Amino acid sequence: MPIAMGLGVIGGPEVIHKRKFRWTFAVDRNGAGSPVPASFVKLAARPNLTIEETEINYLNGKVFIPGKGTWETITVTYYDVSTGGEDNIGLWSWLADVYDFTEPEGLKQNSKRRCYTGTGTCKLYDGCGNSLETWKLNDCWPQAVNFGELDYSSSEEVTIEVTVRYASVKYTNDCGGQPTTYCCSCK
Repeated sequence: MPIAMGLGVIGGPEVIHKRKFRWTFAVDRNGAGSPVPASFVKLAARPNLTIEETEINYLNGKVFIPGKGTWETITVTYYDVSTGGEDNIGLWSWLADVYDFTEPEGLKQNSKRRCYTGTGTCKLYDGCGNSLETWKLNDCWPQAVNFGELDYSSSEEVTIEVTVRYASVKYTNDCGGQPTTYCCSCK
């Protein structure tokens, strides 16, 4: 039997295509510092999950089963701007709360998790501004910071690239239903 050659369900009138340019990423410092607003973000990513494989050997064969999961770091690129007011002071404060590069003599680091972490929120939107999905990155902190290169021959904006490490992720499908199935019974 021949297969239908149209777009099928993906071309349906109720399908919303998620777009790469409709999103925000912000960091709430959970009361420990100024938030890092979404308005200064140029580039970000949704989280990546790597699942280790466990090798099971028996006789002359082997099989693989899923092992531990690890949330990989993401990179967020911020516009480095100055407005004469608050600027993106939330970003600079967050970076200095992890490793205080503003005091070269002391080089202090916060020891309390609540002082250097935040909750990162990545949201994707439809064309009308309605949220389609939300990713909460819990206990996130800047693991690496690249203040970027400067170049007399370039007209590009100055950016700060931050590699973000986080402890856990909560995904919410804001359109309804969660992508979860439980198959933990023996029946």
